[in-house]
Amino acid sequence: MIWIMVELQIASIDAPLLRSAEAASLALSLVGRAQTMGFLPVREGRVELDREFLEELAELLRRRGVALRATASLAHAMAAEPLNDAEVIDALRATLDAVDASPHPQGEWAPARELLGDELLARLLRISASSLRRYAAADRHTPDEVAWRLHLVARLLASLVGSYNDYGIRRWFDRRRRALDGVTPGEVLERAEAEDDERLERVLALAEQLTGAGAAA
Repeated sequence: MIWIMVELQIASIDAPLLRSAEAASLALSLVGRAQTMGFLPVREGRVELDREFLEELAELLRRRGVALRATASLAHAMAAEPLNDAEVIDALRATLDAVDASPHPQGEWAPARELLGDELLARLLRISASSLRRYAAADRHTPDEVAWRLHLVARLLASLVGSYNDYGIRRWFDRRRRALDGVTPGEVLERAEAEDDERLERVLALAEQLTGAGAAA
């Protein structure tokens, strides 16, 4: 039994997906992103990670204009009988790549605020708590500079929620890491001036080690 967040429980994984450890890992990574980025199909707590669920997730992404080609390939791969492992893996990886390149602030504010709290989140985004509340409530448009920082936080949370509780997640951002030359993940985020900063990739890799997403990608 696998937990993505306290509120979401993976009850089972479809047998064809389990046949490939890489496909299962990529599918779980996509579910994690779906939860922290606001495009998770509605379920009552328990999720059957099967073809139907992935097809519905792909459709939700398409409605938001995200990963149009990749999700079409994913839907096609899910409909094949039997499943072709290589096609499923390629489609899942392409979908993850497209999602990672597509900030979605309207879906990312609520999970980030719930997990981190406004004070820590505002610090990571380099904005005031009052501005955060206005952006989150859609009283003001989320600027691009804030949107890419929020999206990065959402990607990190997608990896962290399966390994830590809320307190542990908040602590993770303020723990010094040898892999980051002795600074904290939070300090790297605060100091970064651009989304292609190499140090941000190191922070993402550090978080993805917890889920195996780094190895699968």
